[in-house]
Amino acid sequence: MRNLHKLFYKDYYKDVGFKIETKNEESIVISDKSPHNRELLDAKLWFIPKIETVTEKETFTLITQYPGLITGVGIDHEAGIEGEFKLGLHFDYTYGMPVIYGSSVKGVLKTYFEDFAKDRFIEYFKQKGFSETQTKDFLKELLYDVFDGEIMVLEKGKEGKMEKKKKKKPIFDRDTFFDAVIKKPNQKGKILDSDTLCPHGNNPLKSPKPITFLKIASGVTIEFRFKLVVSTIGDKKVTQDDKINIFREILKTVGIGAKTNVGYGQFK
Repeated sequence: MRNLHKLFYKDYYKDVGFKIETKNEESIVISDKSPHNRELLDAKLWFIPKIETVTEKETFTLITQYPGLITGVGIDHEAGIEGEFKLGLHFDYTYGMPVIYGSSVKGVLKTYFEDFAKDRFIEYFKQKGFSETQTKDFLKELLYDVFDGEIMVLEKGKEGKMEKKKKKKPIFDRDTFFDAVIKKPNQKGKILDSDTLCPHGNNPLKSPKPITFLKIASGVTIEFRFKLVVSTIGDKKVTQDDKINIFREILKTVGIGAKTNVGYGQFK
């Protein structure tokens, strides 16, 4: 099995013969051979990395729905060749399989965390008789703890008054967000598929220029993995189970990756 990162970003154009023609002092790149897309589309899952410090309670799996999942489209992958995949895709550099970077997972979860955590802890807020301000303060402190590794502590201010200030937690006491990996191919044994976009730009009557790209196929099982700690906000302990349930609910509701507004990156 070949390293797909190397195949897609290096070997993809290795056998392409380029010739440069000059016209009006501009260089035009022309291909005399199309790249081989079939090897990518027929790729099999051959390796699933393990993290020994992560327990089963700190992971969960979701299955991609049609039309699939796009991640890494901002990476350059185009040489003006007919038939090439024109958008990038995230692959792990070392073992070559598609991944969703931990930073991307963390970013999506952080964006929606307060809203979903509020719904999960609504009974606690009612029992405590929290006002709207107190509820917002609780959620904000929890957000800092989970995603920034910071806790609020009381310290003396300049005028001798006790004030709440942020304090960094030791790195081993913070929550960690790992890359999400493919755990299982779809029923056809595929992990990758191709798709095409036809953007019209600002003119709906203009003939679109198709953009072919690579994506994670629908029906693929993705494993999301974390190393979590118990967070204490006031007298409330937010456990690993609490966090995992919120994370799963967020990803099942809003999805992840590019073009989620038109159906990509959704899970079941």
